[in-house]
Amino acid sequence: MFYHNVYTIHGKLLHERVDRFGKEQRGERQLHRSLHLRSEKLGLSVRCDVIEEADGMIYPVEYKRGRQAGWENNHLQLCAQGMALEERIGKAVPFGYLFYYGSFRREKVALDEELREQTRQTIEAIRNLYGQEQPPAGIDDGRRCSKCSMVDYCLPQERGRLKGRVPWERFI
Repeated sequence: MFYHNVYTIHGKLLHERVDRFGKEQRGERQLHRSLHLRSEKLGLSVRCDVIEEADGMIYPVEYKRGRQAGWENNHLQLCAQGMALEERIGKAVPFGYLFYYGSFRREKVALDEELREQTRQTIEAIRNLYGQEQPPAGIDDGRRCSKCSMVDYCLPQERGRLKGRVPWERFI
C-alpha cells in the first residue's frame, strides 16, 4: 500500500516525462526512458528512469525530486539498476548518474565493488525481513519522517512513546 503526500505528488509530476516509455536523441546522447529490467542474479525487477548511450558507454540515470544530497538509498537504487543493465546487455556498467530536479544537477556515481557489495547486502537484508515473525523496530528520524507519506500510518513518535508500556509492544 502506498499513500501520497505533497512530496510524492510533486515527484510524480516531475517524473511525467521520464515515466513515458520512449527514446530520443539529445546531442550526442541517445536516451531510453522508463525501461523495465529483470535481474536473475539479484532476484529483482527494476524500472530505470533513463538509460543513456553516449561515447560508446551505456549507463542508468535516476531522477530525484530534491536537491543533491548524499542519501545512501539513492546510490543503492542506481547501483541495482546498473547491475541489472549489465546483466541485460552483457557488458560492464561502471557508473551512472543521479539527476536532481531541485538543483538541476547531475551527480556521477561510480558503481564500484564496494557499492555493489553494499547493494547485494541491502537486497538480502530486505528479503530477510519477509521471514521475520515481527516487523523491524521503527525509527524516528524527525527530519525525514515528517516528510514521509506514511508518517500518519507508521506513527514513529507515538510508537516511541509507547515502547515498554503496552502488551503488544513485541509487534512494533
